[in-house]
Amino acid sequence: MFKHRIRYRSRRNQKGLTLVLITMVLVVFLVFAAFAVDVNHALLSKTRLQNGVDAAALASAVKVSAGETDAVAQSIAIQTLTTMYAASGNTEIDIPAESISVQFSNDPQDFGSTYDDSLDTYIRVSVSDVPLNSYFLGYFGFDKAGAASAVAGPSSTIIYACNVVPMAVCAAPVSGTNDFLGYTFQTVYELKVADKNATEMGPGNFQLLDFGSGGSSVREYLAGGFVGCVDITSSVTTKPGASIGPVGQGLNTRFGDYSGGGMTSSTYPPDIYIKEPTTLAETDANGDVVYDNSWMHADYETESASCSGSASGSCTSGENGRRILPVPMVDCDGASGGTTELPLLAVGCFFLLQKAPNNNGAKDGVYGEFIEDCTITNGTTGVTPSSEGIFKIQLYRDPLSGES
Repeated sequence: MFKHRIRYRSRRNQKGLTLVLITMVLVVFLVFAAFAVDVNHALLSKTRLQNGVDAAALASAVKVSAGETDAVAQSIAIQTLTTMYAASGNTEIDIPAESISVQFSNDPQDFGSTYDDSLDTYIRVSVSDVPLNSYFLGYFGFDKAGAASAVAGPSSTIIYACNVVPMAVCAAPVSGTNDFLGYTFQTVYELKVADKNATEMGPGNFQLLDFGSGGSSVREYLAGGFVGCVDITSSVTTKPGASIGPVGQGLNTRFGDYSGGGMTSSTYPPDIYIKEPTTLAETDANGDVVYDNSWMHADYETESASCSGSASGSCTSGENGRRILPVPMVDCDGASGGTTELPLLAVGCFFLLQKAPNNNGAKDGVYGEFIEDCTITNGTTGVTPSSEGIFKIQLYRDPLSGES
């Protein structure tokens, strides 16, 4: 009888111990579940913060590349962050003004050295100590805070370029001391000739390229509709014929002129600033470009900076940079006329000075000022940095983030 009572009490003790263990396991499970909820929320918030600083850095770098001041670029970065976190799904993130930092550098890997705003500019946007909502960690005395950073700026020179225009200029095989492949910066050149015998590409050519078939493609591509790419190490094909109407109808969309060709502003918006020089460029009897006017790309940049995004005077509600043309520069040595394959040497940047003629009565070509560099919407970079030619705005690894 005595032994029986001992066994009975032992079973009761075991049941009590089991209940305690199950309770402890449930408590631990709930703690880890609560921890997991807050950790996942923190990771989601980190992604949102990172997307915000990425967008802010890119937007700021685009403004600098377009000639805006550092003050404007900083304002755009802050405005981008504010807009993103006011959007649906992001409103729980509230970034204090003191948590936002915008830094400028000439080296994407060094934001502590001397900065010269006349050189290539890289922008670092960071947010730190951003308070995040806690679901359960607050009960255990923990607070959540997030941080993120991004660096953006110009890439190395593009070697595989997209959204170029189907025109080409004949270039020298090497650059001189004061030129780039024979072209001098801040000088006006004829990008498409009016006389078929005035180009080194040979008879029948007017410096147009064959990126498609027929005049309709020329019109669309010169308006900015070419979505293909060219390989700087390869060659391009010339397109014989003047195609005066399609050329003018395509290029002139950049000035807000949509007469003929079925072009629309919704597909091909004008540049934000469409002023033309009072005295237009022309070509004399010797084939030389004559431009008796001091109004150039630098003036365009200065004057367009006052455009607010609405139509007023020469300002439009269009798109910045539409008058900047990425033009293939080719080796015309040995060209014999007609349809010809020409080696591609580089892609140069030209500022479209004035509207193109769009009828056969015009005897002038297309004129552009050679400028140092310009952006494109897509392309592949090489490994060698250069201050000349086309580039794109891209993100860089932040040297101060501590992340790979």
